[in-house]
Amino acid sequence: MIADLLRGVQDAQDEAYASYEKALTTNAAAPAPPRVLIILEEAHEFLSAERIDRMRILFEQVATIARRGRKRWLSLVFVTQLPQHLPRQIYGLVNSYILHKITDPQVVRDLRQTVSGIDESLWGRLTSLAPGQAIVSFPHLARPLLVPWTRHHASCVW
Repeated sequence: MIADLLRGVQDAQDEAYASYEKALTTNAAAPAPPRVLIILEEAHEFLSAERIDRMRILFEQVATIARRGRKRWLSLVFVTQLPQHLPRQIYGLVNSYILHKITDPQVVRDLRQTVSGIDESLWGRLTSLAPGQAIVSFPHLARPLLVPWTRHHASCVW
């Protein structure tokens, strides 16, 4: 059901974007397609390493949106408190990270192997971040940063 829902959103966005591109080439007026953000809350519940083989169609649909969607203004957010339960394939689809306090040393080690560009001083602080702090890594930033992450910001992510 989730894969079908995601496919429907992607198809609608593909159609809207194709109409927009066609209008641009013919100099016709056309509204830009909406910017769509799909939030997969508790992503570990249905994209866990243990379930990915049984939910192959869902994973393929998520991967397709992650690879092709940004150009068409269709984006995904994976939200999890248990990143260690997500399969490595998911990390290959992610280009931005918001990391809150993680105290499990094994999870931090795993993330270090997966998330590039974060320097050692920030990794060292990850286990002791205060409430309202996060390490953010986005492609448009020159380097990852330690930032205050208030409820106002979190409401945009959750």
